[in-house]
Amino acid sequence: MGVTSKIAPYGGVPTLFVNGEPQVGMAYITYFQENNRYEDFAKAGYNLFTFATFFAGQTINETSQIKPFSPGIFDVKGQEDYTDFDRSVEQILAACPNAMIFPRVNMSLPAWWEDENPDELNDTGYGGNRRRACFSSKLWRRQSEEFLLKLIDHVEASSWCDHIVGYQIASGNTEEWFSFDQKGSIGKASRERFLEWGGDVSDEVGYRQFLSDIVADGIAYLAGVVKARTHRRLAVGSFYGYTFETPFWQSNHMGLRRLLNCGDVDFLCSPASYMRVRAPGRDWPCMTVLDSLKLHGKAYFVELDTRTHLSKFPKDSREGSTVPGTYEQPIWLGPESPEVCRWILRANISRQLTHGYNSWWFDMWGGWYASPELMVELRDLREIGASVLHGTDRRSIAEVAVFIDETCYSHLPDGRALGYRIAAANRDQLGVCGVPYDIYEISDFEAVQSNYLACVMLIPAMTADMERALARCKQADLPVLVVSQENPDLTTNALREFYADCGVWNWCDTDDVIYASNDLVAIHAATAGKKLIRLPQLQEIVPLLPGGESFTDDVIEVELEQYETRLFALKS
Repeated sequence: MGVTSKIAPYGGVPTLFVNGEPQVGMAYITYFQENNRYEDFAKAGYNLFTFATFFAGQTINETSQIKPFSPGIFDVKGQEDYTDFDRSVEQILAACPNAMIFPRVNMSLPAWWEDENPDELNDTGYGGNRRRACFSSKLWRRQSEEFLLKLIDHVEASSWCDHIVGYQIASGNTEEWFSFDQKGSIGKASRERFLEWGGDVSDEVGYRQFLSDIVADGIAYLAGVVKARTHRRLAVGSFYGYTFETPFWQSNHMGLRRLLNCGDVDFLCSPASYMRVRAPGRDWPCMTVLDSLKLHGKAYFVELDTRTHLSKFPKDSREGSTVPGTYEQPIWLGPESPEVCRWILRANISRQLTHGYNSWWFDMWGGWYASPELMVELRDLREIGASVLHGTDRRSIAEVAVFIDETCYSHLPDGRALGYRIAAANRDQLGVCGVPYDIYEISDFEAVQSNYLACVMLIPAMTADMERALARCKQADLPVLVVSQENPDLTTNALREFYADCGVWNWCDTDDVIYASNDLVAIHAATAGKKLIRLPQLQEIVPLLPGGESFTDDVIEVELEQYETRLFALKS
């Protein structure tokens, strides 16, 4: 029958199973194969890997025009070439013979197809660049399906097919289903398809929402193609649902409800938030409504493209890979201190383990983790992940739920600033006020509201679903904090006062990052000094990173350097 993989509950959260065994959800990927560290990660205990493969050798980013990372499989019409795909698999297996691999398949189409099908493209290219495929095009979907089936058939016929444990389907700008035109993927096909869906030409709000819904529908369709061709043996997922990180309708990411209810999509992915430009000492939240994914049985993988003291600009890792002047901003480099780098990696995984999701280390240009000290840290983090995996209860302990309506952005024609201020930026204060929270799309409100002591409603624009939820809060006497145009900015003091009035437990009041679950608590220090973590009950406390002697208390008192991260196990 071959290898099987699926997402199923384990310890109360959606978990990846391969051949019936639950897996530690930590993987490794690099774009520049010549700089890979597969062997280092294999020696550190990692056996889950992914790599990027491309249908076309066109740029993956219309805004920066970064060069293709490898030739496209279908660059030459009628002459598919799997050389780079096969080589990538063989490189991984050479370093890790028991590797489990889920390829990231960028299905963006080759230039020859776009040249032959001008009516299936967007009206304009970004910044005067070439016009690219429109996501509403039926021919685009049909060609993507044809190429995807050819790739799967190639894998199934290979000698190493049992090492391919799933597929991550990708397309669009930066592989993340953003429109190539950066306007929502608008073209002849989108206008015609909107009318077929029953839309009205005068309904601007409906059209904006349609541009997201058609992308989500395309992902669902192509995931179904993979499921059917593999006889439903393998897990399938995609980048999607950046509800908070791209809070504007042009992103095409506001059709998540379609995928939450799609039985063919097993997992969704995004990078960790780029909020505050990944500053140390802050929470790096999820881009998506994590707890809606978990509620619907979807696993979540966060892409940890965490910069380190070894990170370089891509031009310094592969000559000629970028257009001069691009990818040379400070965001592409990490902290100079190796110690701070280790603390950030520790915070990344502490968040993952306490929130019940998965990750891959994205060593983008290669060599970002090429130091014995960092690899020891990554080895230790995976070993802790393996021990936590078999915990009896990995469900959230949050007493607060945060809600947003993904459709609200369609009501904001030019509302990027407001959407960012209310939906994106306020996650910073939510992350450092000492209180864990869960985060949902509003369509899940009725299913979960009774589980919480309080809720926070993020409302860039009012919608009917949000109005009903607010009315239900009033009816159920559920305390609610509304964040809207009239009250757009949260503060940690205001949050703590609201939570105290609601009887919500506050773990720490020094504006540091706290991550907590039934079995773990971590602190990532925004400032240096003495920190107090208050536990809801007397517990045995075992220092994990760094290690130390266990003790019993309901308070953890630690002296921390700025940006230091400590992780503790909790035993009742």
